[in-house]
Amino acid sequence: MIVDFEHHYIPAELGRRLGMDPTRKEAVKTRDATVHAQLFDLEAQLRDLDRVGIDVAVQSCILGWDTTLENCRLINDCTAAAQQQYRGRFVGLAHAPILEEDGLRELERAIDELGLKGITISSQVNGLPLDAREFVTFYELMRRLRVPIFVHPALAPKGYSLMNDYQLPVILTREFDLGLAVTRLIAGGVIERYPELDFVFAHFGGGLAGYRERVARSAYRFKLPQRFEDYFDRLYFDMAGFEGSPIALRCALEGIRPERMVFATDYPQNFNNSDPKQGQSIDGVRLYIEQIAQLPLAETVKQAMLGGTAATLLKI
Repeated sequence: MIVDFEHHYIPAELGRRLGMDPTRKEAVKTRDATVHAQLFDLEAQLRDLDRVGIDVAVQSCILGWDTTLENCRLINDCTAAAQQQYRGRFVGLAHAPILEEDGLRELERAIDELGLKGITISSQVNGLPLDAREFVTFYELMRRLRVPIFVHPALAPKGYSLMNDYQLPVILTREFDLGLAVTRLIAGGVIERYPELDFVFAHFGGGLAGYRERVARSAYRFKLPQRFEDYFDRLYFDMAGFEGSPIALRCALEGIRPERMVFATDYPQNFNNSDPKQGQSIDGVRLYIEQIAQLPLAETVKQAMLGGTAATLLKI
């Protein structure tokens, strides 16, 4: 089984509510995201999954991390409907404004009533880092819900005033903010206090494997009861964000245990048939799968990376 842990979808109802044309082929840049027809079209997405051999796609909405509770409810309802209609092919992650009491109730509804398989947040929320005390109620709820927490890059991360030029927020800042989120969750003691929570970080944790060793050497400054590596090895990382780069994959394997990695594509943003400027064509996904299959690792390990680990996390 091959599971794509980072696969994006926008309900057409939400697009129309926000003044978008779900049928428009050309990519349109909104305030923080690039929108095009493939994001809305589940039938077209399913054809692409079949074309490259992906069995299950885990859906999150690129407009769902910084929007209203009303819009999140619509996203969750539509994602649950897609999960039901295309049973076994799409599974959904819940969106909600997690710092609001009503948002936490929406997460409960999405998991307990709608049957979504996990929740998704961004690497910072309203400019707050994930180790801020404002998140305690959210983490306590996640203790009960016991579903994975997928951490996606914040689309407009705050606190990086020197990185606002040359499209750096899209190219670099988002990725750095992911690595910062990983480090702060460990340094701030969140992983120590909530060992039962399963965090899955997008894009190899923003490429954190490349400087994990530096952070670990300095982790005595965090004054934690265990080594940095002990906490780091409890986390999961998806393999998207680099358009299937073999260099990024090899670098990640130097710092991340393969059993803590889950296959992902960032489809249809990194792999896009309608606009080559947005990434490779969908056929690039097949090449990426082949690169993973050829890694000098045990077959059982590679099968876990491609789908087994994700299936266990999502309970599918």
